[in-house]
Amino acid sequence: MSAVDTAVGVVPAGTTPPGEDASEAPWERLHPRLIWVNLARFALSLVPTLLSFFVFKTGSDLLDNWPALIMTGFGIAVSVGDVVRWLRTRYRVTEGLVEIRTGRLVRVYRQIPRDRIRAVDVKSRLRHRFAGLRIVYISSGRSKPAVKLDAVSKQMALTLQRELMHGNRAAAEGEEGEEVAAPKETPIAEFRWRWLFYHVLNFTCVLVGGLLLWSLHSMLLIVGLDLVGSLNDLRNWFAPDGGTAVAWLYWGVVVTLLGYGALAGGFVMENWGFRLVRVRKEDGTALLTRRGLFSTREVHRDDRRMRGIQISEPLLTRWIGLTETTVLSTGLAIISFSGDPATSILPRAPLSEARRVAALVLSGPVRPLEAPLRRHPRTALSRRLLWALVTPVVVAGLLVWLWATDVVPGWVPAVVGPVLFAVAVPLAVVAYRALGHTLVDNYLVLRCGLSRRVTAALRTEAVIGVKVRQSLFQRRLGLLTAGLSTAAGERYYQAPDMSVDQFLVFATEAAPGLLEEFLVEPEIDAQQLPAPSPHA
Repeated sequence: MSAVDTAVGVVPAGTTPPGEDASEAPWERLHPRLIWVNLARFALSLVPTLLSFFVFKTGSDLLDNWPALIMTGFGIAVSVGDVVRWLRTRYRVTEGLVEIRTGRLVRVYRQIPRDRIRAVDVKSRLRHRFAGLRIVYISSGRSKPAVKLDAVSKQMALTLQRELMHGNRAAAEGEEGEEVAAPKETPIAEFRWRWLFYHVLNFTCVLVGGLLLWSLHSMLLIVGLDLVGSLNDLRNWFAPDGGTAVAWLYWGVVVTLLGYGALAGGFVMENWGFRLVRVRKEDGTALLTRRGLFSTREVHRDDRRMRGIQISEPLLTRWIGLTETTVLSTGLAIISFSGDPATSILPRAPLSEARRVAALVLSGPVRPLEAPLRRHPRTALSRRLLWALVTPVVVAGLLVWLWATDVVPGWVPAVVGPVLFAVAVPLAVVAYRALGHTLVDNYLVLRCGLSRRVTAALRTEAVIGVKVRQSLFQRRLGLLTAGLSTAAGERYYQAPDMSVDQFLVFATEAAPGLLEEFLVEPEIDAQQLPAPSPHA
């Protein structure tokens, strides 16, 4: 079986893919050192089972050693899969394309035109660093990298990055007998230990701690240690007469501390040595981030594709100023399942630091994220208060019906309805206060959101369209939602519940000349009007 996929479409099976020419650059393998890395991982994956059976002898039955067997089986499967991937993978870089052939059961051919390449990122896990290998992600701007080369040598990774970003091999390798000058770097932000507080302040710490406790307990059973039993004995030693409430409090503290420790360790490993710098190259400038302790990552963002910046403030941590900062750029993935997306330029940091970095990232002296915003009309608050009143009434009515049918006890509708009302009204006010927009120099600033207040500063020249949406309730209140279409970031940014007068000013500022033919009534020449009928 085979499939042919490209960055811009699908090549029909049985046809010659574009750029397929034997006279061009030869097909290359991944580095053979990957085989030795997987042999070492294969040997290490056998350790838990060998220790369990022959050293600690924790059980004669296979079912008694299921944690060790799962760890060993997973390690063996991953190691064998990597070896098969090495055997089945070929790649090459031609004058116009980057191509890769891979696939274990299904043979896949992928390609990306070099003029569509938007980012070339280099990542290295701990085992790759020991072996001098790197992972190269070549992206055309999709949320998923179009081409992933895992693993190539460190020198080959740097060569590919410079060649594909500069556009020629001479820029990557330099002229014969000459050294390539290191690009000049201007520091913007560096790792700060106080950012650790903003990262670990997460309400998922209890879930993370519970999973960590279960994992540690399962692994220690391999060597005959009962972690949960030991912790329970410690609780009985401290509070021998404690009841159920003391036990719940004790385990809650243990799980929370484990969760905080796991989040803190993850933050340090992911962001150790973090640096955000502006690199000056021969063809312009770029934002570069480096981070990682055991697994390192380096991301380039071309300033020529930068269209703005965005900060996001979660509701539950807004009181301490926790902020997530991303850039609005064409060709960068906004979603990543293996870490922060390429658009993220800072770890979670205070709002003051995010604004300082934004001022240095954006060109010119303008600070759009700090500008005062234009308030939306009070009818927008009325609309939110209406929803805040209707929602508790509907939920309470449903609970009353369930109580009448003996599904829930009588105290449920009596408690849930007032609580929902007490929570919904303040949230409606918070949602209204988050609304705002303005024009600062050549940046349009939009802000909205309840659970996550998002403030985006977008260049006016990046706007490619204006979208107007008006629901039935908005029409009766004289409101509408204005949206901006762009090729950067999330592709669409909106300002909900504007008045009509505000929208007319906003549309003129966002896209001058785009809506004039719809907003200005045409002048009618009186001489061209038809003569009145004599029978009128």
